[in-house]
Amino acid sequence: MRITTVNIPIQRLEQLFYAFDLNMDSYIDANELYALTIKLYSVFGHTLSLQSWSALVNTLALHMDTNSDGVLAIAEVMGAFS
Repeated sequence: MRITTVNIPIQRLEQLFYAFDLNMDSYIDANELYALTIKLYSVFGHTLSLQSWSALVNTLALHMDTNSDGVLAIAEVMGAFS
């Protein structure tokens, strides 16, 4: 089993990606990233303000968007965590 650097099996990380790829086009766009930010905030954001949490998620997304096209492809996300 391949494990990511964040100790999540690759298959689980792929499943998470596609759970937030609402239109199933294999990219997470700005609207999907916003939905992801809000959903994850309810789970993990209890120690940060929504504004701080949003800034953290956006910074992470910008870091993963290696080709700077404004969307996250599955390969970019997998590359960031493997």
